[in-house]
Amino acid sequence: MRRKGKGTELRNQTLKSEARKLAHRTVSMDPEALAAGVDATSLGIEPITPVAINAYHQWSGPVSYPWDDVLKWKTKDAKGLDLAFWYEGELCGLCYATPRKSTICIKIILLQGRTGRTHTLRGWIAPMALLTTEFYARRLGCTEIEVQEPDSGAIPYYQKLGFHFDTTDRLVFPLDDQ
Repeated sequence: MRRKGKGTELRNQTLKSEARKLAHRTVSMDPEALAAGVDATSLGIEPITPVAINAYHQWSGPVSYPWDDVLKWKTKDAKGLDLAFWYEGELCGLCYATPRKSTICIKIILLQGRTGRTHTLRGWIAPMALLTTEFYARRLGCTEIEVQEPDSGAIPYYQKLGFHFDTTDRLVFPLDDQ
């Protein structure tokens, strides 16, 4: 069991930063991403900031996810993983995942790609979010990733990424046998 107290917040920030960097490096060497035109020098995997929230409000379509709340959640949830996916200065996707008080499971609470128009990262937001969350979850010692309350239309896509419904009807991605 990991120690709580002094240094824990810094450790969590370091683990999140390392997960973002490792995911960036992995995507930058992925043959499929390269074939799709994803240039690592134009890709940013960063924390969600007020700048990202403002960029989100520029997306077309209804504002149906509580991204504004993520800034508050981050202050209360030291282990929460917040991801903003940028490409050439354009916000292309957002993700928020957290283990809450679990040492077994990290949950993807919110995940959304840019609505409206096409962009270079279309089709890559969920895989990059999963990859970053997986790197972070493994460092925390979690054994699975769960999608909390998945949109029914997105379930087949999650299943293509390796998620399945467990015996308790949760959409999970196991980490122990990967």
